[in-house]
Amino acid sequence: MATTDGDSPTASQRLDKDTRETLVTVVRHTILLMWSFIVLFPLYWLASMSLKPPGTANSLPPDWIFLPTVYNYIQLIQDSGFVAAFANSLVMVSASVVLVLLIGVPAAYVLSRYDIPMERDVLVWILSSRMLPPIAVVLPFFIIFRELNLFDTRIGMVLMYVSINLSLVVWVMKAFFDGIPETLEEAARVDGATQFQGFRKVVLPAAKPGIFSVAIISFIFAWIELLFGLVLTSFEAVPVTLFVYSFIGSRSIEWGMLAAASTAMIVPVVIFLIAVNKYLAAGLSFGVVIKE
Repeated sequence: MATTDGDSPTASQRLDKDTRETLVTVVRHTILLMWSFIVLFPLYWLASMSLKPPGTANSLPPDWIFLPTVYNYIQLIQDSGFVAAFANSLVMVSASVVLVLLIGVPAAYVLSRYDIPMERDVLVWILSSRMLPPIAVVLPFFIIFRELNLFDTRIGMVLMYVSINLSLVVWVMKAFFDGIPETLEEAARVDGATQFQGFRKVVLPAAKPGIFSVAIISFIFAWIELLFGLVLTSFEAVPVTLFVYSFIGSRSIEWGMLAAASTAMIVPVVIFLIAVNKYLAAGLSFGVVIKE
């Protein structure tokens, strides 16, 4: 039987469709490659500056081909100030992440599962701690820390990092808990579990992607914080960001050392991201699970 024009696509039409799909794929991959280049080029530039010999890190035009050297990293490791500041940040930031999760996750669960009087007002009040610019609250914190003998102490900086990230953890985890069906906990209570056991053995495992997501975000926000470290520390609890900032002098900038220290700062974040990578994809889509 002869095929009419409207019965099925002709060979040329199928070819045109395949060509359009191929072009769309090529354009999509080209855009992704260009975007990847834009995102990764600053990291390449930073790493290459850290590996250039002294005096050539900021040369113009830049040296695209050079003999790499680890001189800047050797100088950095031999500097006891950098090692102490790096250890300070690692300990203080890690402790703050653990503490903010211990406080923020249960608080978010309570706000999600229980009828709290004026719940919306409470949530707005929690979020308001993120609304003020840091420069507006750093002076009050300086006075409070000095009166409580927390100035230039690791405990004081841990508490500061917790105050920075607590509202973020509560809001994100509340959205995540809202997406976990309450029927899971009801089934656990039918089997004899208490409310706390249901939270620990049922809800927390289901919320693990969200917990890891807020953990890495809290780690990054605390790790890169500079202003509070600049005002609230002087010697004992100096964070690594403040030490890196010290390479920017009033008359000159030590570009090689600055690049090496900045590259070293990225390493813990990358390691943390690799360690929790499998949880991030699900965690970043928090709140998309629909309750039954």
